[in-house]
Amino acid sequence: MEERFVRNMSLLVTGLAIFICTSLYYLPMLEVRAEQYIEKQIRARRERKEREEMLAMLSGLEFLDYTTEQALATAEKLPEEEQKEAVEALDFPQQLRLELPKNVSQDDVTVENHYVEKTIDITIGGAGEDYLISYPMIGRSDHIEDLSYFFELNGGTVELKMERVYEMSLDWEGQYLYIDFIPPKDIYDKIVVIDAGHGAKMPGATINGVMEKDIDLAIVLELKKLFEGADDPSIGVYYTRLDDSDPAFANRSGLANDSDADLFVSIHNNSYQGSADVRGTTVLYDEAKPSEGQSSMRLANILLEKVTGALGSKKRGLTKGNDIFVIRTCEAPAALVEVGFMTNPAELANLTSEAYQKKCAQGIYEAILQALEEGF
Repeated sequence: MEERFVRNMSLLVTGLAIFICTSLYYLPMLEVRAEQYIEKQIRARRERKEREEMLAMLSGLEFLDYTTEQALATAEKLPEEEQKEAVEALDFPQQLRLELPKNVSQDDVTVENHYVEKTIDITIGGAGEDYLISYPMIGRSDHIEDLSYFFELNGGTVELKMERVYEMSLDWEGQYLYIDFIPPKDIYDKIVVIDAGHGAKMPGATINGVMEKDIDLAIVLELKKLFEGADDPSIGVYYTRLDDSDPAFANRSGLANDSDADLFVSIHNNSYQGSADVRGTTVLYDEAKPSEGQSSMRLANILLEKVTGALGSKKRGLTKGNDIFVIRTCEAPAALVEVGFMTNPAELANLTSEAYQKKCAQGIYEAILQALEEGF
């Protein structure tokens, strides 16, 4: 019994001695590795903080250029067997690449193109406050005036302020979203911009509780149905508003200018407090521009004929409209239709009728098609 105990104790002491000797041999190495690990963590945190402070001083576009350069520099420092693949991954044909966080899928992303404001919002559900630092966007800043990131409780939004109106091409590959920006003229043969007058806190004429802005919008929404029903891929149609909003005048004509529109039509309604008997349709044009060929005056004439023909309304003729901002500043031929007089009880009853609004939309639609056929 004593011999077994002595033997076990000897084995234990021997093992302990070996462990201690081994530990003494490796202890300096372990200590060095621990110090290296701690230094690495401290350095990484310091570098991250310095990078965040530096990036906070950059504009959105400078940030994009910086992260793109850093991604390429990092790829080129990789071992030769990894470098080629990493560099090729950065040589994509699209303009931008966004990387989604690991816990985010394609279904968590929504992309909205606000044509009137020339902004594109990419909302990423689940993205954190430091999303653009942790998952840098890379690519080219062509066509982009500014880039911003807004963080909210349920995610974040990358907002791109574009220099002009662009359509988008979106391509997904795993956790990456690739984006290209396409000028509308590369997609459509003809571009039309439709403007519903007034909106929001600018109601226009208000008669017996009926607001002009609502009639204008109702006609535009009927016009939109006609274009969508025709489903003509050669014609691109943009609208300054499709709800109770009030875009700035500069944004209304700007939508036409920044999309290289072929024509611009603004829809309004009239009023005259001097007499309730005044009625009929008027179209305004830019008298300061040439009247020959595909002109503002010619467009106004076509609209007057087609709208009065569709409605059976009194033809009041054309009116000079260069003093109207959206007509004067529009680079494309522009005309403003005053459909009817809200101060005339019979005409107001018509203007608030869905059937009459549809007829008006039909007249405007046919006028636009004729203008395009004439070469506008």
